Amino acid sequence: MKNITILLLTILSLNSCQSGDEQQTVTIENKYSVAIPSFLTKASGLNDDASLQYQHAWKEFYVIVIDESKAEMQKALDDNNLSETYSNDIKGYSELLMNRFEQAISVSHKSEIVDTTINNMPARLLTISGRAEGIDAYYSLAYIQGKVLSNYGLDIIEQRIRIQG
Repeated sequence: MKNITILLLTILSLNSCQSGDEQQTVTIENKYSVAIPSFLTKASGLNDDASLQYQHAWKEFYVIVIDESKAEMQKALDDNNLSETYSNDIKGYSELLMNRFEQAISVSHKSEIVDTTINNMPARLLTISGRAEGIDAYYSLAYIQGKVLSNYGLDIIEQRIRIQG
């Protein structure tokens, strides 16, 4: 299985209702698999860079996975003169993306980043509440580094988010 950098971006509006307990496991090209709520359906057009896109538009619940190789990350750092600012590892990757993310939305609350492991892989998790394009939203973010140090990967056991509106 090819290991890749993954940004699991789960977005749901604060106006969403409680999600169901049933899950489905989605596998993307033998790269990774992720367990998501069964009420979600495959989507397109949520993010051009996403390798996985699922949604429930009525509940305003979205799951997006963006994967990048470590080589792509290094090229982006070099091309943008950011090699001195961000390291090419899970910490530098998550910091770079969080800084860009925080510039795109108005953040009202941001949790502390939790360093953990998911399926024996280093991960960094956090949540953000904010306003994007005039809509109150809740974001749950996971950055996961793969089993091979030269690349990153993802294999999520379970990601549940419950918001009552």
